[in-house]
Amino acid sequence: MAQPQAAPEPTDIIATLNAICVASQGDRAQAAILAAEAGFSPVPESMTPRLRNATERAGFMRTNATDMSIVMTGRMTRRVGRETIVLDFCGVAVRPTDHRALAHRLSDLMKFDSINTVGFDAYAWLQTPEGRAPARSLSDAQFVAMARTGQMRLLGLDRSGSGSTLIYMLPRLD
Repeated sequence: MAQPQAAPEPTDIIATLNAICVASQGDRAQAAILAAEAGFSPVPESMTPRLRNATERAGFMRTNATDMSIVMTGRMTRRVGRETIVLDFCGVAVRPTDHRALAHRLSDLMKFDSINTVGFDAYAWLQTPEGRAPARSLSDAQFVAMARTGQMRLLGLDRSGSGSTLIYMLPRLD
């Protein structure tokens, strides 16, 4: 008698984000290589989640009997006053996820509070040689000032239906 196959382990969205997105530090070509090494296959742009003001989008998908995962890369622009902020991004979306467990785990790993902004939770910080200098709020003026340093990092957590998306962004002034 054949042994029944055990269901694969669910995708660890945080580990995947770290291994692909954080490791590539905004370099979309490097993210594509890391995604391929992790078993993700390129998908047509039409299958890549749409983000407002996003260009240069690419998507990579992996499925198994437990979940479906998408890695996406691209660039967004945001106009803030007279400044144009460019956000190179890399994100991981996984469906299904346990929203509450993910939020708690992320909060424990970040070691500072998120900021609720426009419908999603965001962690914003400056990545300095001494470590992370977190933002406690994110006004437009503070966002521009942090982006101006070139050291700003932004991690967004979005929940949609049964899935969650983590997006790692590197904001800078254009």
